[in-house]
Amino acid sequence: MKKSLIWRFALIAVVMAAWTYSIFPVKDRPFLDTFEKLAAPRVKALAAARAEAEAKLAAAQAKLYAETDTESEAAKGLAAEVERVRAETQTAARPHKDYEEVLARARELMSRPEAPVRAPQVALKKAAEAVAGRAVMLNQYVEVPTVPGASNNLVLSRVRQAARGRLHLGLDLQGGTEFIVGFDAKDVPAERSAEDVRDQIIEILRKRVDKLGVVEPEIKPTGPTSVSLRMPSVTEDQKAEVRTTLQQTAKLEFHLVHPNNEQMVSQYLANPAGFVGDPAWELKAVQNEQPDGTVYSENLFVSKLPSRVKGKDVSRAFASFNEFNSYYVSLTFNDKGAAAFADLTTENVGRRLAIVLDGEVYSAPSIREAILGGRAQITGSFGPEEARRLAGVIESGNLPVSIRIDSEFGTDPTLGVDSIRSGIVASIVGFVAVVLFMLFYYRVAGLVADIALFANVVLTVGTLALTGATITLPGIAGLVLTMGMAVDANVLIFERIREELQNGKSLAHAIEAGYRRAFITIFDSNLTTVLTALILLRVGTGSIRGFAVTLAIGIAASMFTALFVTRAIFDLMVGAGWIKTLSMATMIRKTHIDFLALKKPAYAISIGLIVLSIAWIAVKGRDVLSIDFAGGTAAVYRVVSGEAPEVGVVRGVLADAGVGDCRIGYKQGTSAEGRLLEVVLPARSSSESAGILDQMAAQLEGKYPDSKLEHVQTDSVGSLVGARFQLRALVALLLSFAAIIVYVAFRFEFTYGVASVIALVHDVIVSLGLAVILGRQLSMPVVAALLTIVGYSINDTIVIFDRIREDISLLKSKTYDDIINLSVNETLSRTLLTSFTTLLVVVVLFLFGGGAINDFALVMILGIIAGSYSTVFVASAIISGWHKPSAAIAEASKARAKPLAREQG
Repeated sequence: MKKSLIWRFALIAVVMAAWTYSIFPVKDRPFLDTFEKLAAPRVKALAAARAEAEAKLAAAQAKLYAETDTESEAAKGLAAEVERVRAETQTAARPHKDYEEVLARARELMSRPEAPVRAPQVALKKAAEAVAGRAVMLNQYVEVPTVPGASNNLVLSRVRQAARGRLHLGLDLQGGTEFIVGFDAKDVPAERSAEDVRDQIIEILRKRVDKLGVVEPEIKPTGPTSVSLRMPSVTEDQKAEVRTTLQQTAKLEFHLVHPNNEQMVSQYLANPAGFVGDPAWELKAVQNEQPDGTVYSENLFVSKLPSRVKGKDVSRAFASFNEFNSYYVSLTFNDKGAAAFADLTTENVGRRLAIVLDGEVYSAPSIREAILGGRAQITGSFGPEEARRLAGVIESGNLPVSIRIDSEFGTDPTLGVDSIRSGIVASIVGFVAVVLFMLFYYRVAGLVADIALFANVVLTVGTLALTGATITLPGIAGLVLTMGMAVDANVLIFERIREELQNGKSLAHAIEAGYRRAFITIFDSNLTTVLTALILLRVGTGSIRGFAVTLAIGIAASMFTALFVTRAIFDLMVGAGWIKTLSMATMIRKTHIDFLALKKPAYAISIGLIVLSIAWIAVKGRDVLSIDFAGGTAAVYRVVSGEAPEVGVVRGVLADAGVGDCRIGYKQGTSAEGRLLEVVLPARSSSESAGILDQMAAQLEGKYPDSKLEHVQTDSVGSLVGARFQLRALVALLLSFAAIIVYVAFRFEFTYGVASVIALVHDVIVSLGLAVILGRQLSMPVVAALLTIVGYSINDTIVIFDRIREDISLLKSKTYDDIINLSVNETLSRTLLTSFTTLLVVVVLFLFGGGAINDFALVMILGIIAGSYSTVFVASAIISGWHKPSAAIAEASKARAKPLAREQG
């Protein structure tokens, strides 16, 4: 085996092993168990040291007990030795005993019947602060790399990272937690409405949870003064962090400390009861944690009136750490804030400035010199998570009113357990179908493609795990698209190899030429999709970003597997003499169809479908929008007794009542509330919704006679997708189209770029229009499918354009229309093959996937068919009608036309 081939396989093995390892552990591990596991090596050494010291003490005591004359000098010497060894034993045993006490105390805090500490990280921190009246340093047991003598906050952060699972499922696939947040209407300023304040709160909360790293939360209004926030399943520690973040007003102020603070504090401490201070100053305390874990408190008299610098003047806030590995929050002011802060520090050099957040002093540094750069720091006893949380809260802005968490629920997946189960089965069946088809059609080459496909999935999922991304239905849509593109790349390469073999080349030369000639096509088609993904990632929000992340990662993985992994496998098999040729099936023989002759009927069909789609959508109006976009009515029922109705049964009952688009799921509140069934219906009149719900309850009572459902409440809920999301999604799509035009114009010519985008718009409108005609609505899964179609369709179009470019350079005597027809015919089998392999997956999803997954699959089927049609008929017809042939092509066409004219004459 050649040395270069050995290096290639070594690289492949290392990459695959590293990415496979990155996926595990798949789920979160118990926090305290992880702490014990990380601490085990040091605890074992401490236990051994304790046992050794106790053995020495036992030996010393045995010698003393063996001494019969207790008054002798020898006995007195032995007694002194025993006391010395006992002191050493206590010192040696203390770290191990502290460890046992800390763990026992943490578990006791979590399991106590009244006011338990639900977050294990908080319980462990509290336990470490309360052992024998002193703080226990956890770095004795768990080491933080590169940070010797790490604080307890850093150690707990290290444990939290180790306990965290690598794969995170979204709210739609796994469920999570719902917080109902409310505020008092009387707190709303007179000049504002409650709904206006509520909408501002929604935007601030959205920014806050985004800063916390919560991916794709659902935030919607549930009343004039209440908001529902749902987030994917998280640990108790993360829930505690979210609770604090949601309710924090985040009012940031800067107060000057009294110039004679020490004297004022001394007077106060001397006689707290009789102290009479200046009313312009108030006493506050600031606490700081030293690196050794000790906490000290300092009293400060600060001005009651804040300075001119306000929290709203902060343009950016982020967590950082200093040379002592202590975390702080760095603030950057806008122009107005920077000017005010410069004035404040210039006028008060030598004074101390207290940084106050929600009435609590976090730090009070001395102003050594004027600060003109518009920056400040908030220091304190921060761990990395707390510093990041505070930075996110400050940067997101302060709440206009105080809010509270009214209730908290655990929720089932929003897609429904039944839909997810059927979707998983369908995805596996579809994937297996693609694998078997590739084996049947391409034989040995198909086996190589299947190996690359498995590698692609591992690399994509592994990268999602490494980046901490959350896997949602739109993310899976991106994964389906990248699988299709991975198969597409292999089909393109194999078809090129087939052509080279048919031209009489040896297998080795055919493989080399096939990869070389297919590379530029694969590169162009994938890069246009990457451009789309990057714009969606930058401009999009929520699930659109999730789709873009998966798509970008998957494309990189498919490029690696299709161009590097499969080539290495082929080189190995050819070099070892395992294969002499490649046998492949033929589904479509070489065709000679005049596609451009059909462009007028094709135009008529496309225009007719577009007009029909737009007209149908216009007539339907807001009925086109699903609950995701239009909101609806949410009814909650408590399962008082008996078996809880299955989600699939409830969905069937509502479908019989003519309600197809609905959200059904269970959520778990407090033990008193029990299990709650939540049914969200599309927006209707209150009487119509009440009639449907009454009918549903009656039918469920008949199907489940032993169960009792008690109606709890009915509320009007707002849309999950606000105007801001819709605008940013539209901007992202328009920018994607612009990027495609620019890139395709650069690589080919402007006409090709415009034709590509027209074909994409055609595919999106026709797919959505036909889906609406078939009774579907615009929902987030449908948006995910439309985005997938954009990425998939441009891939097909670029392949044909690349073949046209190649044929133009080789066939200078042919007319431009002849070259277009030839290129479309040459790539027709590839277009149909890649569409067929992707359809294998989505058709199975359509047949067996329920609910939202069925909607996603239907739109994908329509989009793949529309995309294949537009690639062959629409895009090629546009460049034929618009294209201005080059001088060489024009001369060649004239030269061919002259002999024909003479013959006719």
